[in-house]
Amino acid sequence: MFISQDREWFAGDCNRKTAEDLLQRINKDGAFLIRYSSAQSTHQPYTLAVLYQEKVYNIPIRFLEGKKNEEDRKIQDLDEMISYHKNNQLLLIDSKSQAKHTAHLTHPVRT
Repeated sequence: MFISQDREWFAGDCNRKTAEDLLQRINKDGAFLIRYSSAQSTHQPYTLAVLYQEKVYNIPIRFLEGKKNEEDRKIQDLDEMISYHKNNQLLLIDSKSQAKHTAHLTHPVRT
């Protein structure tokens, strides 16, 4: 999937550490950016990084192929995903404690 480099939330080749530093500098719940995934996989080409309560959540963006359940929401592109989660909460799960939080995408950040 092609993504325009001029998106206000697209950080491109920004690595995980740099992305986390950028978001923590903004220090606002819901600050977010999308960067190329370090995995460089065609099924997981991007990572959404979101700041919530001073913690950065790195969420792999996956492209699914094949059958979907009727309940699954099909999002066409990254712009639509961002727009959707500006108005609908995104589930954030802490990988260590498994604590669950929800947040809206509110403050786009780029390098």
